[in-house]
Amino acid sequence: MVGRCQLSDRSEADPQGSSWRKPVVGCLAAAAVALGCHDQECEAARLELAQTWQTLRDTATSRQQIPEGASLSQAEQDERVRTWKTIEDRAELIRSSFETSQVTWPSADKARRDLGAVFTPLQSKDDPVTRGFAVTLSEADKRMSSFRSACH
Repeated sequence: MVGRCQLSDRSEADPQGSSWRKPVVGCLAAAAVALGCHDQECEAARLELAQTWQTLRDTATSRQQIPEGASLSQAEQDERVRTWKTIEDRAELIRSSFETSQVTWPSADKARRDLGAVFTPLQSKDDPVTRGFAVTLSEADKRMSSFRSACH
């Protein structure tokens, strides 16, 4: 018996034992409800974090494009692409760390440190997209911290 759910491998009505599925599924559903909103809230927060990091990744991908008419030297263009590609890669690694309910904190933390090191010099740029990226990055950091405190 699990909580109020009785589990047996056979029933009189079904000697082959296939009727065990209904009580087990019912018990699992009851257990999920008994765990309450905490798990549902954590799952929603985890999915929201994954989406936030996807947005940051997509922004980094688009920033690799050199705007038409930009007066950048080839070296400046190469540096821009390299920098934003690194940010894209790290944001993707962080996003994938939240892909399942078993969050991979060590890789998320390392990727976040790497992303910060690459992005820090860009923060002084007077560019609306870069400023927007910085705001979203700050929000992602706050959400990660809250998630870690409440759900880890």
